[in-house]
Amino acid sequence: MIAQLDGLVSRYEKGQISRRDLLFGLTAIAMTPALANAKPAIGTAASINHVSIVVNDVRKSTQFYQHLFGMPVLNRQDSEGGINLNAGSSFFGIYPAKGQPTGLNHVCFGLKNFDADAVGTELRALGVTAHVFSRGDTRELMFTDPDKVRVQLQDTRYRGGVGPLGDRDPA
Repeated sequence: MIAQLDGLVSRYEKGQISRRDLLFGLTAIAMTPALANAKPAIGTAASINHVSIVVNDVRKSTQFYQHLFGMPVLNRQDSEGGINLNAGSSFFGIYPAKGQPTGLNHVCFGLKNFDADAVGTELRALGVTAHVFSRGDTRELMFTDPDKVRVQLQDTRYRGGVGPLGDRDPA
């Protein structure tokens, strides 16, 4: 922290930053320990569970990513026309755009001992519009961040499959 303070003051003294920038920097440094020790409102993200994209041609995109990164098929989402590729302890979802713009669809964070209904209630109490829904017998939770990026929360064991946690392969 001392090095950060010295660097900030030195930049100010050399005229590299404004007084306002100095004050913002000092505030950020002062808040860092408080933020590091603050209890998260919902829970600690234990993983980036998966990232899903929407594309014009699922087959073509799947071949592209498999060719580049060697990701085997984890499971197919036949009802949605998508496919999940295994990426180690995470997965990468590729789904048809179906008329929407292509690109990032959502990112999913894995939480330990996740309960979609309880977390949905907590998010709504914080003023976040959260949608909890069922995909088969798996409860899923989605919301958008302040920039309209879609975020999903699931248990760390979720893998786009079936069962209450979505951690089993479809039959």
